[in-house]
Amino acid sequence: MQVSGLALDGNGYIAVDRNHRSVSHANVFAAGDVCARNDVLMQRSGVHAVYAGPVLADNLIAALSGATPRPYHPKHRSLYLLACGPRYAIASWGRWSAEGQWVWKWKDWIDRRFIARFSVPPATRSMQLLKESR
Repeated sequence: MQVSGLALDGNGYIAVDRNHRSVSHANVFAAGDVCARNDVLMQRSGVHAVYAGPVLADNLIAALSGATPRPYHPKHRSLYLLACGPRYAIASWGRWSAEGQWVWKWKDWIDRRFIARFSVPPATRSMQLLKESR
């Protein structure tokens, strides 16, 4: 049942433009596996939410300041890692695929590194970002 009033595509995903702004509500942005664009085919994946994150952050600031938002251009190909059970995973990238325990270990390593980036206290993280930008 659709109660939000947001425009949805035919499959029930939030319809967004190339800036990932709702086509019906200018104050709503969405990314990843909750939205759909009609101008480009994107797989239903959280990978796109991660890549779109910096663009969305800029677009939220643009929306608040009246600046022009920038579009999110999805990568032509993305790496997908899917955990399928205890220490077993499948990987795909374009037409290439692999499976096994080694894929799970690879996914676990990537996931842990990603989470660790957000486990640093904000003040420390700000200093790290400042050093990296120099």
